[in-house]
Amino acid sequence: MSGTPGLGKAARAIAERIAGSALDASGRTAEARTHLEAALALAREAQDPWCEARALANLADLRDGRREEARASYARALALARELGDWDLECKVLSGLGALETQLGRIEEARAHWEAALALARKTGDRRWEGGLLGNLGGLHISEGRLDDARVHLEAELVVARELGDRTFEGSALCNLGFLHQLLGRLEEAGKQLEAALVVVREIGHVRTECVVLCNQGIIYDSLGRPAEARTRYEAALALARELSDRRSEGQVLGYLGLLHARQAQFGQARTCLDAGEALLRAVSDRLSLGILLCGRAEAEHLAGDLDAATSALAEADSLATATGAGPDSELGFALARVRDLCVRRLGRR
Repeated sequence: MSGTPGLGKAARAIAERIAGSALDASGRTAEARTHLEAALALAREAQDPWCEARALANLADLRDGRREEARASYARALALARELGDWDLECKVLSGLGALETQLGRIEEARAHWEAALALARKTGDRRWEGGLLGNLGGLHISEGRLDDARVHLEAELVVARELGDRTFEGSALCNLGFLHQLLGRLEEAGKQLEAALVVVREIGHVRTECVVLCNQGIIYDSLGRPAEARTRYEAALALARELSDRRSEGQVLGYLGLLHARQAQFGQARTCLDAGEALLRAVSDRLSLGILLCGRAEAEHLAGDLDAATSALAEADSLATATGAGPDSELGFALARVRDLCVRRLGRR
């Protein structure tokens, strides 16, 4: 950092790492990478393995599409954490590895990392990590359609977050609980949880979670038949995803926005969004999100009258649900059931 010329290399490395982490949390990913790479170089020059490991973990957390580089950084950070006996850092790295595997639709691998980290957090009495990992596993259960397990984990996360005054975990828990209520059809309760989540994440400036909350609010407004409000939320979420250079979130939001356009008979706009979203999700290998988008494409093509395209999209979405282990009560499972019902009703009218 230009403002710390008098510090030694180890201290400068810590300052660069803290700056990079703050920039990442506020959505300034490119600037964050610059600071974190400087932190890594300084830590290595200073022969400071603790700071090196932290910088590696922070770099891997950036989620800017460099998957193999992230995996290698996590592996090196995990080895250093275990050499140092740093349980907190080991939990952080295992948490990051779980998130990476979740993005790739590798549910069992993600579960193994998060359960190992949760066991370590409980062994060492680290309530903060325990709360965060409960939230991670709750979100994973939602992806699988294990909604009762998801509720138990997320409510436990919320208790820990409020006990510790951890606003980041509180916002995440409220966001996920809102989405869980939405899947269960409890739209009023979902709306309350998401509005509370939005207040928290905006107060602390956590842009990544704000993007997710806005998208989930869009889903609820779409379910309520309020397309104008849904579109406003989706477009706000899309702007944040692009600001963050978060291709995965951008692809997800484009899928939901494309389906909204199709339901308004705006098929050109729908296909533009769905095509762009599909390309992004394929590029980041997010199979769960791709399956959900393909269900949206199947519904859009069904509404447009192209039944061959609808059938093709539905078949691939079905295959992805099987490959990822997404059960009938998952978001993908519900989406598949919705589109199959549309097709059956269409055939029944012939």
